[in-house]
Amino acid sequence: MEYRFRGIALVFLFTISVSARIRYDCDNEAVECGCGYIDVEMNAQIVSGAEAIPYSWSMIVSIQDKLLKMHFCDGSILSESYILTAAHCVDNKTPEGILILAGIHNKSDKNVLVHKVDQIYIHPNWSSLSSKRRHDIAILHLSQPLNFTTNSRIKRTCVPDLKWSTSIEEYPLNGTHLVVSGWDDTQLDNRSSSPDILHQVEVFLIHHNDRICNESLNDERGQFCAALYEGGKDTCQGDSGGPIFQWIGDRWEQVGIASFGIGCSLEGLPGVYTRLAYYSDWIRSVISEPITTTTTTGTKPPIIYRCDRTATCGCGLTDVALSPSRIVGGSNAVVDNWSMIVSLQVYGDHGCGGTLLSNSFVLTAAHCVKRIVTEGNKDLIIATGMTNLSDPRQITRKIDQIYIHPNFIGSSDGYRHDIALLHVESPIIYDNNARWVKSCIHRIEPPTLTNQHPRKVNAYADRLPTM
Repeated sequence: MEYRFRGIALVFLFTISVSARIRYDCDNEAVECGCGYIDVEMNAQIVSGAEAIPYSWSMIVSIQDKLLKMHFCDGSILSESYILTAAHCVDNKTPEGILILAGIHNKSDKNVLVHKVDQIYIHPNWSSLSSKRRHDIAILHLSQPLNFTTNSRIKRTCVPDLKWSTSIEEYPLNGTHLVVSGWDDTQLDNRSSSPDILHQVEVFLIHHNDRICNESLNDERGQFCAALYEGGKDTCQGDSGGPIFQWIGDRWEQVGIASFGIGCSLEGLPGVYTRLAYYSDWIRSVISEPITTTTTTGTKPPIIYRCDRTATCGCGLTDVALSPSRIVGGSNAVVDNWSMIVSLQVYGDHGCGGTLLSNSFVLTAAHCVKRIVTEGNKDLIIATGMTNLSDPRQITRKIDQIYIHPNFIGSSDGYRHDIALLHVESPIIYDNNARWVKSCIHRIEPPTLTNQHPRKVNAYADRLPTM
């Protein structure tokens, strides 16, 4: 296997379909770091990356060879005088041979800020001779400071400063949605393929104990993996040192630096990143001026999931807000977050939950209603339009038909096929009332799976809601 230092090379497949873009609202006046000049927008339907909105990642800089006038790495702005990047980018460079280009979207732009470097700080435990590639982090000092007041297209990056009792290697959490951005080689071993414009790609953090990460990782505290299990999204060679971000509710926090990987965007071979949470003390020891951190002292800000309420399903009256931390026992939902959920009740007592599928159907678990079917109880109702069970605004509907999956048996069969449909006696009228909305069900119709569909046709087959 050949290890390659990574850049923000997003190996673009550019499979694009028309869909609503997700915008991350970031208020430059309210926060000191982590907000671009323009809000970031992502398109979830793009398989492997896209051009970034110009100046949405104002924290990123291009690091260039002064003599060759060629971009060779990415970096991010820590403060007026300091740039963060990877150690392997600069361990064979001199300050005099490096230029920093800031406030840039297209590498061929003429109206950019160009700054010289007068000092290079490489982590003392980094070694270019080591195969482990640990401590791949460096800081560059600018000969003249950046001026954030006169140029609104440059912004500071936010770096984590953990203060709560958690393991460094668990930050960010497993499965965290991340975004990588930078100028990149779009094809492995083809330097001429590097685009001039800034690109972005969405990936997910893969836990260090996961097999595909464990095989690549050399230091679980100082490094982490990110990619997609199926491949197709990743960083690649050529532009190392670039940032990888997570959205923390009101800004972007840089959680890592692109370091290395095997190949590009290959299934089972994630990219490896330097974990910034591990290096916060070293960063502070180098920098002689204040930096902006996302200090956490016990409660991290909630992650807000903005919902497009022009959609026909899946959006409550209010946006969902979830804590990024693991909460034992859960936490209270925000009022009117989950408007598609119903309460199944017998004689007024809550027994199970369910979701609204259409005007006439509710989805639930078969074991919730098996006994009712057996005993012939006719007093099952659903209640919806409330967050609290005692909310007087709720509406109720009586259930007149119950359809249990024909192959459901119960505990003796491991609760396989634990699904049921309930038909309400009178339809639920939605009429733009977001206190009760339909749930979205993803439709999958691969021909190879048709033989796994239930063979027994039930009376409900022609009345299943189409989502």
